[in-house]
Parts: sequence; structure tokens; C-alpha cells
Amino acid sequence: MYAKLCNVDATGHTGARKDFEIDANSSWASMALPELAALLGSPANPEALDSGVIFPVRRLKPGETLCRAGDEFAALYVVRSGFLKIVSVDPFGNEQVLSFPMRGDVIGLGSVEPGYYTADAIALDTCHVIAVSFERIASLAFRLPMLARLLYSVFSRELARRQNMIRLLGMLNAEARVAAFLLDLSDRFAQMGCSRSSFVLRMTREELGSYLGIKLETVSRALSAFAAAGLVAVDRRQVTLKDMEKLRAVLEPRPSHSGGAQPRHRQSSETVQPSLRIRRAVRETRVAA
Repeated sequence: MYAKLCNVDATGHTGARKDFEIDANSSWASMALPELAALLGSPANPEALDSGVIFPVRRLKPGETLCRAGDEFAALYVVRSGFLKIVSVDPFGNEQVLSFPMRGDVIGLGSVEPGYYTADAIALDTCHVIAVSFERIASLAFRLPMLARLLYSVFSRELARRQNMIRLLGMLNAEARVAAFLLDLSDRFAQMGCSRSSFVLRMTREELGSYLGIKLETVSRALSAFAAAGLVAVDRRQVTLKDMEKLRAVLEPRPSHSGGAQPRHRQSSETVQPSLRIRRAVRETRVAA
């Protein structure tokens, strides 16, 4: 099992990978188009693209704002390293965390049509983001079919993630949402070449609760219940997934008395009893085995 932790140093490099060189003493650097295509997950050979086309890279300090809601849309931002949070604030001042962009994610896709950024993007730790002028990338895609297909893929991927988030909030109860988030983060880290079983949560419990649509106390209660059941180990923000199979069992629908499966129904955070359901999921996993 790959056990190296994915820690980000001052240059934005991870402990497991050093793909691109960025000057730690400068807030700006650049990235060539082939490297950008590879970062976005291009299935084709990115070396076929013009390496002379470069895009600026911006370095963000923890807490620094990349863009604010209402700012004129000029560029998409591709995360090269670090974590950010996308926050929407309603007219009454209520904040909602919409996502936690990390390496390879694109910020600003929902801003293309309105022409302005629809939410704030704030760095959770030291980040590097590539500023991609939309007009420029659209012009390049017009004459480069491979790049056009990549852009379609990026938009499709974002749509799929939003649909999955709607499913998560509408069908899963509180502890299942926390389990789904941890498992998704595990998969994302594995794709980056980092440890899929041990990682640091860059967001606070409150920010995670806002994203998952549950209260801070419910997030803490669910993590404590997972730890008590031996599914995870939690040391402040360091999380170690000890039994992924049983953690996935928390997401499974419960069988009805007639033998069929019944969908989970959303429950309020005040009525959730994570430890009971987790122990039941673990017990059912053992019986199935």
C-alpha cells in the first residue's frame, strides 16, 4: 500500500510528486500548455500541444482571496497545489461552502454565462493556481480539437460532481455524508499519487459541516463514532482511514423486512445517532463476509 503522506511545502510541491517547478520567492510563475493539459487529465498526449503557450501561475497565502462574488469574470483558475474553499453568501449574510477545490480542479466554470464570479474563492493553505484566460483558451480550442475535447470533459466533470453533491445531500443522512466525503477525498489523494489512507483535512469542522449541510457538532459526533467503531483514527485534522470496507458499508441502503432495499431518507442532524448506525453497518458487513 502506498503510504506516503501528501504534504504541501512552501513551493506548492507535494511530498510524493514534483511535477512542475515554481519559484517560492515569487507570487507569480508560469505553466506551459502541455503541462496544463496533463494537470486537467488530458487522455491524449499533451506533448502534441504547443509548449510555447504559457499561462501565469499565482501563489496564494492561507486565507487569501482569489476572487470574490460579483467580480467581473476574466479567467478560469486551475488548482496546481493546495486547497481552497468556494463560499457563497446570501443577501442575509448566511455563508454556504460549495466545494473544496484541490489539484486539477477548475474554479469559475459557473461564471462563464453570467460574466461574473458567483462565489468567493479563498485559500485554505498555501496554494498555486493557474490563471487561464477564457477567451484565450477558447480561441486555442477552436483550432486544437484535442484541447476542445478536454474543455468539454472539464465542464462535464464539474456537472457530474454537482449532481453527485445533490444526491449526497438529498439521500444520505449525516454520518453517511461524512463517510462519503472521506472516501471521495481518499480517492482524490490516491489519484494525485499520495496516501489514500492518511491525510490532513485542510478545512475546519465548521466548514465541512457547511459543505455537507449538517452542523459542526454533527460532524464531530460522526468522526468520533467512526473512531469508536475502529473505522478511522482522528488526531486533530489528521485522519487515517483504518477500515475502508466498513466505512463504505455506512453508505449502503438498509434492507427492508420484505428483503428489498430501501433508500435512505434525509434526517435532521438533531435526530442522528451515528454510533448506532455505524455499529449496525459493521455488523452487517461481518455477516455478509
